[in-house]
Amino acid sequence: MTPTKQEREIASDGANTKKPVTGHQLGTIAGLSTLCLVLLVTSIALTILYNQESDNKPEWNNLLFDYQNISDYYLTAANANIELRRDNQKLKEHNAWLDEQARLLNRSLTKLTSMNQALSLESTQLQEEIANLTSINSELTQDHNQLVQHSTEQEEKKLNMSQSIAYLITSHTRLEEERQSLSATNVILSDELFQVKEKNRELKELSDSFRGEIQHLSERTEADALLRDDCEKASQNNMQLQEAVAELQQQKRDVSALLEQEGQHAAELEKSRREEMDLMLADMHSVKEAYRSLDLYCPVVNQRTNERICKKCHDSWTLFQTKCYYFSSRMLTWRSSRAWCKTQGGDLAIIDNKQEQNFIFATSQAVDQTNTRLWIGMTDAEKEGEWQWVDGSPVTSDLQFWLSRPGHGTEPDDWKSDNPLGEDCGHIDTRERALASWMDGSCNTPYRWICEKNV
Repeated sequence: MTPTKQEREIASDGANTKKPVTGHQLGTIAGLSTLCLVLLVTSIALTILYNQESDNKPEWNNLLFDYQNISDYYLTAANANIELRRDNQKLKEHNAWLDEQARLLNRSLTKLTSMNQALSLESTQLQEEIANLTSINSELTQDHNQLVQHSTEQEEKKLNMSQSIAYLITSHTRLEEERQSLSATNVILSDELFQVKEKNRELKELSDSFRGEIQHLSERTEADALLRDDCEKASQNNMQLQEAVAELQQQKRDVSALLEQEGQHAAELEKSRREEMDLMLADMHSVKEAYRSLDLYCPVVNQRTNERICKKCHDSWTLFQTKCYYFSSRMLTWRSSRAWCKTQGGDLAIIDNKQEQNFIFATSQAVDQTNTRLWIGMTDAEKEGEWQWVDGSPVTSDLQFWLSRPGHGTEPDDWKSDNPLGEDCGHIDTRERALASWMDGSCNTPYRWICEKNV
């Protein structure tokens, strides 16, 4: 084994492993030393034989020749022994260097072990932090979903309140007219009640007078037949007067009950009027907000004349041809979506041509890539299969972009597995092709929506 090969094997075995190279080399040296000793003994024996047997020259020459060869081999072995000692010294030095390297490597291994333990501890702590952050993220996601749902509900409530405010304003106007009519009727009834009271007082006086006359006539028993006839007539007249008085008293009671009802109705009207005033104040607040929106939508360009120049479309609306379009990023039901569009002065989109369909499809894709379905303004809620736009016009057969799936049928299919009422409202799906993207869906499912209004 050469020293170079031996060094390679020592380097490949690592810092803590040693090959028994030195022992082997020492065994080789001991063998050579033994061989040299044998050669020396042989030389001495040959010298003795040469002195004793000087007559036998040929054999002696052979022995000398062998001795010469053995001497040469010995010199060669001695030189090799010297070289092996040098190599052994080098190997000892290299072994010492390897021992030093092994100690250094042991120190490095100790440091690396401690660092590994520290990293393992940090890794455990990081995993715990990741688990905590994951839990917190889940809670935040749930809170976000609840906030989105609450925001949608509040939006729907706001739309419903807007409709309720409009209805209450109309009701207030009608109730105000009814109140004025009832006030006029109340004045008339008050006048009539006063007149009835005056007539009742006069009838009571007349009845008292007739009663006195009847009593006076009854005492005159010796009165003649003519006076008796007059008495009977007076009695009849008195009965008629009593009936009239009873009728007037009943009318008085009816008028009193009517006035009481009118008073209660007036109190209710007053309470309703106060509530309506509160609603009108809230509506005035909404009008002020709308006026602020007007400043944003139609800013004043001349402070002296208050001249306004309105933009063609609001900042969040997109102009195409002669209409402004709004593409929502939130989701509502079909009816709530339409109500929202109406509050903005528009309605759900009505598609009149192929260019408008391509524009709506491409813009919907650009706004949002996640929620791909958007409500448009068509429905067959009045009669199944007869699709109409929100302005009442029919969806004509020459302008339809219904989705068709080979082997799965075509839209609309009035699917009732999710909702027993079927699918009565139209939407587009931007995952499909632009000119084959219409679908029918349940009107109660929340989707994004598209509004349009004139410039």
